[in-house]
Amino acid sequence: MLEEQLIKAAKGLALIVPAIFLLRWFLSRKAGSPEEWGERHIEDLKRRLASGEIDQESFERQVRDIRES
Repeated sequence: MLEEQLIKAAKGLALIVPAIFLLRWFLSRKAGSPEEWGERHIEDLKRRLASGEIDQESFERQVRDIRES
């Protein structure tokens, strides 16, 4: 009885552990490095500034906040 439960637990872990590593790899790959993340957001801010969604002061403040974080 105990042996069967241990076998079931091992099979479950054999599926769960690789799934966790795969998910972690996928999420870290998608997010990119902190530098890439910051540059993407700065490019978005530049687009918003050019379209008039934000003013120059907001742009500079947000870029400063991104670079300081």
